[in-house]
Amino acid sequence: MLHPAWWTIDPCARFQLGPRIFPGRIWTASGCFAYGLTGHDMTSDDVASPYSGLGAVVTKTVTPLPRSGNPMPRLVETPHGALNSIGLENVGFEAFLAEVLPELEERGVPTVVSLAATNPGEFGAMAARLQECAGPLGCWHGVELNLSCPNVAEGGHDFGKDPRTVAQCVAAARSHLPDRALLAKLTPNVADIAGLARAAAEAGADAVSAVNTFVGLEVDLATGKPILPRRFGGYSGPALLPLALAKVDEIVSRTGVPVVGAGGIATAEDALKFFALGAVAVQVGTAQMRDPFTAARIARDLGKQG
Repeated sequence: MLHPAWWTIDPCARFQLGPRIFPGRIWTASGCFAYGLTGHDMTSDDVASPYSGLGAVVTKTVTPLPRSGNPMPRLVETPHGALNSIGLENVGFEAFLAEVLPELEERGVPTVVSLAATNPGEFGAMAARLQECAGPLGCWHGVELNLSCPNVAEGGHDFGKDPRTVAQCVAAARSHLPDRALLAKLTPNVADIAGLARAAAEAGADAVSAVNTFVGLEVDLATGKPILPRRFGGYSGPALLPLALAKVDEIVSRTGVPVVGAGGIATAEDALKFFALGAVAVQVGTAQMRDPFTAARIARDLGKQG
């Protein structure tokens, strides 16, 4: 692609975020590349690996105890995106520490661990345990606190709408992560996302991830009822791009807090729009689920000279 004149950054070069040096600025979003272990046997004619050029794989969100997730169906395709109601299905924190994280390290996957809990104390306890077990690991670069998932009854997007609660969760985790980056993933389903970002940063977050999914609903005309058993789900995909850009711009222009941008990114041009607004890195989500080489191709395309 032909780069705009202002684009001078190498997205595959190392950069510092908080106390950590990341290997690049193109990341995959939580839940959209599983735990980061599923792409090693995949091949493509134009990209060596789904991991080529990636700065981080944000893992599927992990909770204190295993979760089986929400009832089926959990995913609804729409003309311009997808609604999901996965419900944070995961193996649980201790199994993740014992089985998943060591394999990520062995395979050399740059990792940000996504954590979800229902109160600040749980976030603090998980961060402390993670530091205790994984402190020596070189590929574990940080933690993303999922404060904004709209698919669970406890916590979820309402949990992350209160700046005071956001600050408490960040502060609880920060004290246990002296040498790892700490990010807070913010909900867009608020009137003042900049206030959430400011609260997170003042409590010790090195950056915020923006944005998570918007709350959405789809109706089955055959029954006249919502398709998802829990009625609402998290809406993601190409339709979110202008909305996500507006939220990122609000955070950057009003607070100056470092932002890892996400929402509707499917091409290098999409990613450039977030960088133009001041994002320090980007996460590829729904597009990565459809094609696991998407983030690697974006890194490749942005790394070419125009």
